[in-house]
Amino acid sequence: MKGKDRTGEADRGKKEYAGQKYTIHKDKQAEEEGEREEKNQSKEEEEKRIEPDPSKDKAAQGACKPKKAKALKVVISDLEIQAYREHMAEHAVICKFMGLWPIERALCQWIKQQWKPKGDVKLHLGTEGFFTVVFMNLEDKDRVFDGGPFFFTSAGLYMRPWKPNFVPERETFTQVPVWICLFSLPIDYWGFSALKQIGDHLGTFIKASEATLHRRYTSCARICVEMDVSGALHEGLWLE
Repeated sequence: MKGKDRTGEADRGKKEYAGQKYTIHKDKQAEEEGEREEKNQSKEEEEKRIEPDPSKDKAAQGACKPKKAKALKVVISDLEIQAYREHMAEHAVICKFMGLWPIERALCQWIKQQWKPKGDVKLHLGTEGFFTVVFMNLEDKDRVFDGGPFFFTSAGLYMRPWKPNFVPERETFTQVPVWICLFSLPIDYWGFSALKQIGDHLGTFIKASEATLHRRYTSCARICVEMDVSGALHEGLWLE
C-alpha cells in the first residue's frame, strides 16, 4: 500500500492561497484607485461650480450692461417758462451766506429782523447753501439790493440778481456783484448812461443806487458791478 504524497498537495494549496491573496490585494488596490478617481472628479466638479468661467461672466455682463447713447437735446418752447423767468428777474435775488448754511426758520427770522420787508417774501432753498428770495414788493427788493453789506453773525451775504438756468453746483465765485463807491466823481457824471459806461469798464454794470441817480448824497456815487474778483482789483479810474 502506497502512501499519499502530502508534499504535492501542500504545494498546490500554497499556490492556490497565494493566488487568492494576490487577487484580493489586486481587487483592493483597484477599489482604492476608483475611490481616488471619484474624489478627484467630485472635487473638479465642485471647483467648477464655485469658480465661474471669467469669459462667460464678461459675456453675461456685456449682455446685461446697457449701451451708452448720446445725450438727448430737448428744445422747450413754453410761454409759461418765459413768464416765470420775467417775473423772477424782476422780483428775485439769489443769496448765500459765505461759510454758513442756516436752516429755513433761522433765515426767515433773519430776513424779518434785518430787512423788515413791507410786502410778502417767498424763500426758495437750494443746494450748496444757496437760497432765492422773491419779493412781492419791488420797493423791498430795491432797498435790500441797494443796501448792505449784510451779515449773519460773522458770515457775509453773497447776493446777485436772479438769472435763468441757475445751477448752484456750477456756480463759481470769481464773478461776484460788488457795490463800488466812486469818490470825487463830478456830479455831472451821475446820470444813468455815464454810470453804466463806468461800470461796464470795471465789469458788467448791474445798477446804480436810487440815492445816486437822484443825486441825493453827493459824497460818492454807488454802482453795483459784477466783477472778476479772482485777479487784482483796480485802484481807481481816469475819466476823459
